[in-house]
Amino acid sequence: MSKIISLHGNTTSLILASKDADLPQIVYWGGSLKLSEAEEQQLLTQLVRPVPQAFLDEDVPLTLIPLWGNGVFQLNALSGCSNGKNWAPQFKKIISLDSTESSLTVCALDEQSELELKINLTINQWDVIEHDITLTNLATQDYQLNELLLSLPLEAQVSDMMQFHGRWIHEFQTQRSKIDQPCYVVENLKGRTSNDNPPLLILGNNGFNQQSGAVYGFHLGWSGNHTYKVNTLSDGRKLVQFGEKLLPGEILLAHGASYRTPTLYASFSATGLNGFSHNFHSFIRQSDKFIPHVLPYRPIHFNTWEAMYFEHNLAQISQLIERAAAIGVERFILDDGWFKGRNHERAGLGDWFIDKEKHPQGLTPIIEQVLANGMEFGLWFEPEMVNPDSDLFRAHPEWMLRVQDYSQPLGRYQYVLNLAIPEAYDYIHQCIYDLLSENKISYIKWDMNRDLVQAGSNNGQAGVHQQVLATYRLIEQLHREFPHVEIESCASGGARADLGILRYTNRVWTSDCNDPYERQSIQRGFSYFFPAEIMGSHFGPAQAHTTNRLSTLEYRILTNFFGHLGFEQNLLELTDAECQQLTHYLKLYKQHRELIHSGRLVRIDTIDNGQNIYGVVNPAQTQALFAIAQNDFPCNMIADKLRISDLNPDATYRVKLLNAQDNTGYLMKKSVPLCAGELVISGKLIAEIGIQLPIMHPQSILLMSFREI
Repeated sequence: MSKIISLHGNTTSLILASKDADLPQIVYWGGSLKLSEAEEQQLLTQLVRPVPQAFLDEDVPLTLIPLWGNGVFQLNALSGCSNGKNWAPQFKKIISLDSTESSLTVCALDEQSELELKINLTINQWDVIEHDITLTNLATQDYQLNELLLSLPLEAQVSDMMQFHGRWIHEFQTQRSKIDQPCYVVENLKGRTSNDNPPLLILGNNGFNQQSGAVYGFHLGWSGNHTYKVNTLSDGRKLVQFGEKLLPGEILLAHGASYRTPTLYASFSATGLNGFSHNFHSFIRQSDKFIPHVLPYRPIHFNTWEAMYFEHNLAQISQLIERAAAIGVERFILDDGWFKGRNHERAGLGDWFIDKEKHPQGLTPIIEQVLANGMEFGLWFEPEMVNPDSDLFRAHPEWMLRVQDYSQPLGRYQYVLNLAIPEAYDYIHQCIYDLLSENKISYIKWDMNRDLVQAGSNNGQAGVHQQVLATYRLIEQLHREFPHVEIESCASGGARADLGILRYTNRVWTSDCNDPYERQSIQRGFSYFFPAEIMGSHFGPAQAHTTNRLSTLEYRILTNFFGHLGFEQNLLELTDAECQQLTHYLKLYKQHRELIHSGRLVRIDTIDNGQNIYGVVNPAQTQALFAIAQNDFPCNMIADKLRISDLNPDATYRVKLLNAQDNTGYLMKKSVPLCAGELVISGKLIAEIGIQLPIMHPQSILLMSFREI
């Protein structure tokens, strides 16, 4: 007996067909579609497909878990065996099938292998699908799991793919291509989410862009190894699969043991990339599955790293505190170099005790001065790492994450601690617990600066999976014990940016690159899945230490306006004029922070590849803030008009230019009305005709506010 199961979000629907003993298959995923009983029966008739010659005698449905054992040759979602047997299960016995308006849970059994599947599929109120599978071994013999993938189908019209790639200081780069091969496979085996191949993917119809087109976005909420595949079958059907990339022998299920996949998050939008981003941003902001902010706002950060590196001079730190407070900083973060033996990157990691030579009175004088100046205090850690030159490693070399009898290369002169070892876990937890208990610390910058090599446990078994779970458990425990402390996920920049770690942390460090030119593309890529307040957005000195590129203070600050703002440079080297300019812009940021961290992100399609236009609009459409970033030389002699379709067409807006353009005289004999300061214009004209922009220098930004009159 076949039946239709419909799941609905706010603007999106999933329709599944359940037939006899088969697991359900998704037959529709798109805009809201509610069917009558008659239409459901009509739909069932349209699921009958022709069976071609030179094929199996029966049509094979693409169920929620496509399997070799059912005759799905290219898309097998479950791989494993019991001592070489039970490698092609079928799961023909449906134990239970429960559904609501928005969720489906199916439990099925393969009686031969005695494997049980529990499949969860939900489309939440923010139109984000949450999908996971639990596999349980009910047999007496062990089951070796090699792979368990989460599978979602695509419409045949999906033809374009946007992938994310990058490297250190060049994260979240996007690449567009056509789906013109039978299978695309991406794997990450670095033991963390990685700068190179994050678990992010966007697919859509031909030519989708920021403001239009059908778009499907996918994100695996996992902070370890992963893989994804984009499959096109010979019969035209398409399927996306995501899952943890398990190392050989990593998951061995004894009798009664289970493996649960990471959660796959996916969302459909009929209004282009902006619509899909809005779904993800709303989900992260409003769902109780993610750690809320401790404060109602995200405070402006000053981080000491580029001000002094490992050279902790108390007199200099005191001066930095006073200068930071005077400028308008709200959170002062003491970076690397504060703990025992840490005079360079080759020693000290693991010895999480205050260096008495640098800080003879501990951190108390620094913290008291920070608090007295109206700021919060934050501290840098790298808890998962250990230097060979440390007391910890000398005492416990067996706590290293490694395969015994094999050597592994150092990464930044450090190894990884095996947090799955209870004693190692307890030691690190106690070190952090003591420091948080004894000091008024409100923020932890939790760093993680190396990939996992030969990541094995003491019994020789691969240990990446357990390491990720132990890291989650440690951060979660600290949150329970110190709910007033916010924790940032920092991993060589954006190497651990995912919804797995965001269940336990409050913020993501986006990139180690503080060059605003590079930040423009890095932050744009990051913004597709993550909202502004999650994005650690810092600027540095005029000459970026990662690229040596020079830029103006205004360009640096405004590039990072649409995130969680911070900066790191030697404030004592700033001129009085620079301090005044910085104070001005920090004040301006505070005035617009609530809008930036709650408004709907809008990215504008442009004809100029060197131009990046983006902004935020509040839910009532009464306020907006937009940046026009001219990163490269303009493609045309005269700039295009700014058209924004996300404002209220029936409203009238006062448009104000928030930063003066007083150095463009040689570019324009005659300027434009916008540069005079204010415009009054209707939302309809802004959308249909647009606001004429001035000619801009490369590496310059216009900041514009919109307020309904």
